[in-house]
Amino acid sequence: MRSTIVQCLGFGIPWLLLPVGCTIDNGLKGASEVNGAYNPPDLSVPKQVDAITQVTVAAVDVLFVVDNSGSMAEEQRALRENFPLFIQYFSGSGLDYHVGVVSTDCDSPRTKGVLIEDDSTGTAYIDDTFTEEEATASFQQRANLGTNGSSTERGTDAAWAALVTNASTTSAGFMRDSADLSIVVISDEKNQSRDESVNEFSNWMTSLKPDGATYFSSVVGLGNGCPTAERGDGYLEVTRNVGGIEWDICSTDYASLLDQLGLQAAGLKNEFFLSLVPVQDSIAVSVTDPEGNVTDYAAGADWSYSQPRNSISFTTVFPDPLSVVNITYDVLSTSGEPTEQTDTAAP
Repeated sequence: MRSTIVQCLGFGIPWLLLPVGCTIDNGLKGASEVNGAYNPPDLSVPKQVDAITQVTVAAVDVLFVVDNSGSMAEEQRALRENFPLFIQYFSGSGLDYHVGVVSTDCDSPRTKGVLIEDDSTGTAYIDDTFTEEEATASFQQRANLGTNGSSTERGTDAAWAALVTNASTTSAGFMRDSADLSIVVISDEKNQSRDESVNEFSNWMTSLKPDGATYFSSVVGLGNGCPTAERGDGYLEVTRNVGGIEWDICSTDYASLLDQLGLQAAGLKNEFFLSLVPVQDSIAVSVTDPEGNVTDYAAGADWSYSQPRNSISFTTVFPDPLSVVNITYDVLSTSGEPTEQTDTAAP
């Protein structure tokens, strides 16, 4: 072992031979002596608060893609009967809206992505010139598709044809660059589309509105044992890629469904994006309403976190317009100092 040599009384003396009263200065200091005071590193986890204001939009285009195969009579009827709960968020609101309907039947060019006309008005879609009563009556006629359609349900093919292929013909004027887009598929079968893959369709939707929002909602079988619907494969994947509502088509609560679809399509969001990567178990969510009242919401019961999208989605409510969603969490990974987020858009 190498001996420690120190200077004592001006001489180099092995430490074992030090005389009494000789002290050792080996350059090491106690924790309280570093730079004259104890200065431990800050190991605390940064706390982030994202404060996001709920706002509405000026214009929205809504496309209902409705399965018209042999097993859909009951679902079509429930959709028609509960449509007033959807349109209430549009009529008289000042929102510039378009609502159209297509079927999942793509076997013929005469039906593939062709907006269903209202025989009484001859219009291809409903807009803000309709009164609430006129809009309801018109939609109920359009959504009365019958059950003689193709058993090969091609929902995303129908949506693509309506919004892209037929954009300058039967769908002229329906989809606008300046408006948000909401697609709602209602089917008790999986997606059997052939023209675009799930990823291609999802990528198209997510890149379609750089300055706006797109939603793809799936009212389908959720694979939970419902005997009258198979799992909506293909549709559910698009919803999870793009964002939107997942709803069990076997549920009899179509009133809540149309209510939530109306809230979302009218521009009220239920999904809010985090600005930094969170420690998931640390996330806390509250909402401050325009009057300053604060309501706390519970994870699992009221909202869920999506790691791929780095967002929280409310499952029981839509925050009211101009309310502030407060998302507090410990930061897992960040490229800079935590800041307060006030942006309402997805990152």
